[in-house]
Amino acid sequence: MNDEQPIDIYGANLPILEKLKLLAEWAPLLGRLQVVIDAKSPYDQAVAVVNALQWAAGKSTVEMDDEALFHLEAVLRSPEGQAFFQWIISKVQA
Repeated sequence: MNDEQPIDIYGANLPILEKLKLLAEWAPLLGRLQVVIDAKSPYDQAVAVVNALQWAAGKSTVEMDDEALFHLEAVLRSPEGQAFFQWIISKVQA
């Protein structure tokens, strides 16, 4: 069992320099999330989300998430994948 308090687990008690390093390390993700927010359509948002997830997955040493997101992006960007995505959106918005 983990005896750490939740506030310690999430880094709230890190020294300020460590917090700044952590912010700098993850700042590119904030830019990618801004692209998600600024996207004009649900499809563009989905592509931007996959891009943000690819960046975050690249921070890990696990290859499976990188490969899965690569294939997801390929499917999403294909004409069939885009048509399928648009069909799903039309059903959700109906």
